[in-house]
Amino acid sequence: MMLFFRKIVTYKTILFILIGITMISCKSKYAIVTIENMQHAKEELSPDIQSITLMNRSMSSQFQNHREDSLQMYFYRKGFQLSNIVLDSTAADTTIRALAELMFESGRYDVVVPLERNFKRSLSYEILPDTLSPSQVSEICTNFKTDALMVLERFSTKTMADYSAERYFDGNSGNVYSYNATLDLKYDAFFRIYKPGIKTLVKEIAVRDTIYWESVDNTHEGLFRKLPTVKQALINAGIKVALDVDSKLSPTWSPEKRGYFLFKTKDDRGQKFMNENNYEEAGKYWAEMARSTNKKVRSKAEYNLALINELNGDMDKAIEYGLKSFYSFYRYQTQTYLKKLEARKIELQQTK
Repeated sequence: MMLFFRKIVTYKTILFILIGITMISCKSKYAIVTIENMQHAKEELSPDIQSITLMNRSMSSQFQNHREDSLQMYFYRKGFQLSNIVLDSTAADTTIRALAELMFESGRYDVVVPLERNFKRSLSYEILPDTLSPSQVSEICTNFKTDALMVLERFSTKTMADYSAERYFDGNSGNVYSYNATLDLKYDAFFRIYKPGIKTLVKEIAVRDTIYWESVDNTHEGLFRKLPTVKQALINAGIKVALDVDSKLSPTWSPEKRGYFLFKTKDDRGQKFMNENNYEEAGKYWAEMARSTNKKVRSKAEYNLALINELNGDMDKAIEYGLKSFYSFYRYQTQTYLKKLEARKIELQQTK
């Protein structure tokens, strides 16, 4: 069994709000802050799956770690006009490593990539293997202390190269050649996600597409300098597979503007705390202001406390303070903010 692994450490809970780095003043008594709201992926995994072991069952003896120069020379000797299935172990492993990094960077998942991450495979590359047994899934998830197991079950790349030359007459230079080359790489990958239990299979994900490069030049050297090598194209395909799968599983972030009230035109304590990313102290300061008997002051402080709670991911509390502000003293911007909070709460509930 696998003895060593590398664990990518990330957050233990899903973050709903990430503070942007941009904070600017807007008017004399109002400041704007840019935040980023999480947009959940359509196929995002259920909340009980926070950590994943990522492994590879796609590589048979048909895969090789092709040398970049040797592979390129093979294509040159064929006149750069051929269409072949090229199974490269580096490309397949790049998919695993890139996907782990992408899922980690999303802030949604913990990811474990074992050092011994490749299952033994006797099947041909194009055959989809049977699902793993519940005992295998349970053993791997137990060993690596993760909630689920994600496996690259099938991976292939078809490389299509084409070359042509065209001669034309130039009044100054005489006969001139224009060379054209294209490199198309078609990838096909299939993943399964398993979870310990009686019914282990959680999700299947298939991705397939073609990436394309083209070059035109008057010299062969310039022509092929503009194209990636075949090896580089294969690795790019592995990265593209990872990007495709991550887009299905990981949330994204969208910037939105929020505001808060200032109580002084200069040296406002609340703004100082916000600029320092010290939201706890900002909350304490505004909580003091919210006890004011002046309804306008109280309303501004309650509005600011709604923002603090949104930043902390507590939408119910944010709405509660937004309503307090609305009833303490009516402002149109409070009404608008409450609508944004309600919409955000509904969106988050729909993804649970």
